[in-house]
Amino acid sequence: MASASDHDEGEVDQPMSEAGPLGPLPQLSRRQVQWEQRLARIMPEGRLPTTSLGLKEIFGPVSSSSRAEVLWRPSGLGRPGLVAQFSWPRLSTRLAIGIETQVAHALVNRLLGDDRPPTEGRLQLTPVEWGVLTFLIARGLATSADQSGPLGPWDLLIDRTGPDPFDVRQLGSIVTVRWGIRVGDVDGSVRLWLPESLVTLWLDTEPSPDHDPGPAEFPRFRELSSHWRAEAGTIDLPRGVGTLRVGGVLPLGGSRLQGTPQSPSGPVELTTRVTGTPHRLWFSTEPVAGSGGLLLSLKSGVQRDSVLREGLAMNLPSTDPNAGPSQGAGALSPTDIPVTLTVELGRVNLTLSRLADLKPGEVVELGRHSREPVELTSGGRLVARGELVLIDTELGVRVTSIFL
Repeated sequence: MASASDHDEGEVDQPMSEAGPLGPLPQLSRRQVQWEQRLARIMPEGRLPTTSLGLKEIFGPVSSSSRAEVLWRPSGLGRPGLVAQFSWPRLSTRLAIGIETQVAHALVNRLLGDDRPPTEGRLQLTPVEWGVLTFLIARGLATSADQSGPLGPWDLLIDRTGPDPFDVRQLGSIVTVRWGIRVGDVDGSVRLWLPESLVTLWLDTEPSPDHDPGPAEFPRFRELSSHWRAEAGTIDLPRGVGTLRVGGVLPLGGSRLQGTPQSPSGPVELTTRVTGTPHRLWFSTEPVAGSGGLLLSLKSGVQRDSVLREGLAMNLPSTDPNAGPSQGAGALSPTDIPVTLTVELGRVNLTLSRLADLKPGEVVELGRHSREPVELTSGGRLVARGELVLIDTELGVRVTSIFL
């Protein structure tokens, strides 16, 4: 799920209606609703269908750690990893599967019996690994050649496999289906990118059930969406944001992160404000080891509490006629007002249906790359960006850019 601050190149925003109590409401077309209902019937629990397209030959006995997430846009095209691109001559189109780097390493390690150190899990794949994975994909296609799906036989051809992003030009609108998977102790994502024209063809080709509910009968409140922020702590600036300097290192307050910048650990709150009320909703989470803070493991169910407004201690201009120049008008600059900044690891957009399914142990993926900077915000507004650095045994933030 991408946030406004982390859009993939070429990504097109889904149309939104007016904001509701949980944020903007996505507008779903009849075909979008029908297709998600068809997917729900072939994947009752939303798990990765490893038996389709020969994926079982590629992934082997892996577990799907999250339900399928359908995004009606080309999401995650710039993520590093293995990208297998296919052409479908019979249907005059193309599609692709993306496997994140750490998952691709884990699959090769499982096949070859290697034991790669966790610190190497995000290094680029080697030529040997490309060859192994290409062989697995080709074998998966050969195995599925005599099988049939909603659009007939799986007579796809491999265009190429490698690190190159999927070229979506001349394909029209793109749909992304993302699954969270686990290979041993490694968590990551697998994405399927396909043209929306294939979705339309499937719906037009496959006979409709006796009763295929339309959008009016779809539980619309399940798709209410809200923006959640992963807050890792706070930074107090008693002399205001004017003291911020590029290159400055700031310790975290509140919940403190430990570990390393590449593998932070410790409590992180995934939180959102309930519009029009003094309340907020939040989950207690912890970064997944080795994910760079990109993946969060839930440690609690959703909780609710009140947000108290804190008064600002402002040195207003003195009305005393005997006041010196330092106390007169103009002595206070807006950048001198004490402020507390929130350190955000990233943001994620969650629908009500997704929230209802979340439980302790689930993994949520933030809408950012693990190598991207964290954000320092005040009242939800971006003030600065920085990178996590180690300060003794705890983590802090080195400021890399300031927006004032």
